[in-house]
Amino acid sequence: MIVTPVPQAAARAANHCAELLSRAATPPDLDIEFARFANGFSEHAKAQLAGICDDRKLSAGILETKRVPASEWYDLVGTAHRHSFFALGQESRGILVSVGIGELVAQFERILGGTGEVDEKCVSLPTSARRFAAQFEDRMAEALRHASDRRGIALAASGEDTDQVAPFGVAEHIWTATLVVTAADGRTWTVRLAACNAIMAEIVGTRAVSPATGRTIGARGVDGSAIADVDLPLRAVLVDVPMSIARLASLAPGAVIPVAINRNVPLMTGNLTIAHGCVGELDDRVALELTQSFLSE
Repeated sequence: MIVTPVPQAAARAANHCAELLSRAATPPDLDIEFARFANGFSEHAKAQLAGICDDRKLSAGILETKRVPASEWYDLVGTAHRHSFFALGQESRGILVSVGIGELVAQFERILGGTGEVDEKCVSLPTSARRFAAQFEDRMAEALRHASDRRGIALAASGEDTDQVAPFGVAEHIWTATLVVTAADGRTWTVRLAACNAIMAEIVGTRAVSPATGRTIGARGVDGSAIADVDLPLRAVLVDVPMSIARLASLAPGAVIPVAINRNVPLMTGNLTIAHGCVGELDDRVALELTQSFLSE
């Protein structure tokens, strides 16, 4: 075995520049992420419900999103609802979709050609509408998978007793959203979402976002910053010459190509135009005099 001394560093280790340290990543805001998720669910649910209800003019949109204690949400929803819990992996992580039983039955009646008028005493899902309720759950599962980009979401439990379907603690805070569905005839009904903190953290993942506050490198001034001495290749596009393939193939030494120099010459770095100018002369050399700049001070 070869034994050698531990090498010593020749210089002090590099430090991160102040500009990067000042904009350290922060965890995502779950309130904002849930609102974004709810809007995505709305778009996918619209297509799914239009198909199951045979209503191409059906529309859907999120009325509101908020975070409330589970006990308050239970009181808001009340009774006579069909609750479907869609889990991701473990049953404790998931999203609850709730819809009024009367609204489900009314949609089923309309599909069969009825008026959709349902007795207010309809607090239990009749056997005739159970297949439609199962189809509704399948469509909601598909909408949730697309909105969350999690193909593993699947129905874990369903029923009319919220306490038995949703594993939310009474004191737990959950995110909720109300989806308002409007049929072609103007009638509306609602679908409610409830998501626990664990599922939202799972959907968002460990992705971090940079804060909107703080000054950028440009706002601090380029002089003295970490990028001040970085070289960027610039090019001024003096002329564009469109030419047919046949003419291009016939070019030979001595051929004369008439060109017209652009009056407004773009100054570019890569594919980004940073300024415009006109062609002039400086010390017997062709120069570009800038007439417009897109760079901030």
